[in-house]
Amino acid sequence: HWPVLLNPQGNDDKFPTNPDGSRDIIKDWNHIEAWKQMEKVYASGKAKAIGVCNYSKNYLEQLLPHAKIVPAVNQIENHPTLPQQEIVDLCNEKGIQIMAYSPLGSTGGPVMSAEPVVKLAEKRGVSASTILLSYHVARGSTVLAKSVTPSRIKANLEIVKLEADELKSLTDYSDGLTKKGELKRYVYPPFGINFGFPDKQ
Repeated sequence: HWPVLLNPQGNDDKFPTNPDGSRDIIKDWNHIEAWKQMEKVYASGKAKAIGVCNYSKNYLEQLLPHAKIVPAVNQIENHPTLPQQEIVDLCNEKGIQIMAYSPLGSTGGPVMSAEPVVKLAEKRGVSASTILLSYHVARGSTVLAKSVTPSRIKANLEIVKLEADELKSLTDYSDGLTKKGELKRYVYPPFGINFGFPDKQ
């Protein structure tokens, strides 16, 4: 899920840690070499498509000159409080599909109650989550909206077509947070690695 290699000989099969509690990772591992291994899997016919996850613009620019196969998808945390426009733009340019996870931010997070989101929800007579999911669709992204509640799963299928000015109000909100340095990332495990995300510099 992240471009790191956890120590396969570590103290846990899923999340090995060091004595200080940090993630136990193989420091000299190269994500480009890992991609070449994935290309071999694709060539063998065992995979119909291959992609990346949590790749910043910097990481993708490192990878592409060495890739025989352009990633089909880049799965990233994405919502109006973390638009990641620089990687979205690069992926659009290269024909890489953006797949947005945590599309609603976080449970009880500020994006659900953000003024432009609430105003649009009231205007269109839908929920804030519908507005946020529609935002991703309007941006051309695939959306991963996780839920175990049947009613919410059904509600997540409701999408409205946002008008240009409505999408702009959400984009302006994102731009304002970017300028103020107030972007909010909810998923960032303590790997101790610089993945090249501008909001983490």
